[in-house]
Amino acid sequence: MNEKDQYESLACNCVEVGTVIREDDSVLSIDLSGVNAQSRFDHLKEEAAKIGAGNCKITAKIIDQDGQTVIRAMFDFDCTVEKLIFQMKNA
Repeated sequence: MNEKDQYESLACNCVEVGTVIREDDSVLSIDLSGVNAQSRFDHLKEEAAKIGAGNCKITAKIIDQDGQTVIRAMFDFDCTVEKLIFQMKNA
């Protein structure tokens, strides 16, 4: 008897992309610290505006983390693909 598993793959170490990337995963949180944190944040804001229709909603707050100033930024993209493009472009 030669029954095949419906999920069996001929390729090794492969997964369906939908199992790794969720459709509703469009929010990216980034903590920036150091002397050039503000300039890096400004650069990321400019880059986010270039993705898709440029509708990324960006919020940020400055926090004190163990005596160090940190910019906690949240980028809310229209869709998961825009978030992924942003991450790959700015990795």
